[in-house]
Amino acid sequence: MAMNRFKNILYVAEFAVDQRKAIERVIALAANNQARLTFLQVVEQPRLGALLELYTPEQIDNQLREQERQKLEALLLGYSSVNPVDVQIRVGSPFIEIVRQTLDGDHDLVIKLAADDHGIHDHLFGSTDMHLLRKCPRPVWLMRPEEKTNYAKIMAAVDFDPWSADGADDGLNRRILELASSVALADFAELHLVHVWDSMLSAWAGEIPSKTVEMQIEAERARYQAGLDGLAAKLRHWIGDEAYNYLSPRLHLVRGSARDDIPALAARLDVNLLVMGTVARTGIKGLIIGNTAEVILNGIHCSVLAVKPDGFVSPLA
Repeated sequence: MAMNRFKNILYVAEFAVDQRKAIERVIALAANNQARLTFLQVVEQPRLGALLELYTPEQIDNQLREQERQKLEALLLGYSSVNPVDVQIRVGSPFIEIVRQTLDGDHDLVIKLAADDHGIHDHLFGSTDMHLLRKCPRPVWLMRPEEKTNYAKIMAAVDFDPWSADGADDGLNRRILELASSVALADFAELHLVHVWDSMLSAWAGEIPSKTVEMQIEAERARYQAGLDGLAAKLRHWIGDEAYNYLSPRLHLVRGSARDDIPALAARLDVNLLVMGTVARTGIKGLIIGNTAEVILNGIHCSVLAVKPDGFVSPLA
């Protein structure tokens, strides 16, 4: 029943934390999808200092790359993989080199361990992670260091405007829902769909009779509910009856603020993975991460699979 979503996966190695569980999951994911798998190690350009009196920059670069390649190959020795794993070493700024490798290697998914900054900001995502969420053109899966090999609960956050007839969000919602379903099917996990809405009418309550406001807000809620039900019906069509009936997604329509209520619901449900879009609708291709998305990401404590809308162009492309 699981869908083969990915054909060419990039895993970014992270030696500062224990990455064994993440590697197990990545190798299993590649096997299940019959996908190519590449391990990338990015080394920041070191200051060469006195070494330059003994070796040429090219000799140092080659030696540095060889050392890192051996580290990666040693890391892979303990894992059985059906397909051979490609190893890439890049030197430079981590997020720039990760995006370049994604584009050069035509990878359709980037997986990285989230930098655990707890104690500094209590934010799960470090600056490289946030750069990737803003600028990487492919889905980015940020796993927690204490990653579970199997998720129990997956939440897909969808966004839509029931008053808009242009279907601007359809493509992005479809990608979010299909990815969340694919992982949920592979992991035999619960799937939760959430949409957070609010009403502008409350602010006008002094101008409009309260009974009218209540009726209008209830009508608004019904319209959002119909939108969420409609997305669930589309998901059934996209993944087929058998997969949909097996998943039986639970729908959550929450009135409030997405930046507060999505992290709160994820915590209350004890979600292991949040699948969401990260780019605000603007005329600028690829230059902005939605402010709401950024606040949500800094408020959650689970793994994240972040998806870009169609037509997103990386500023690094």
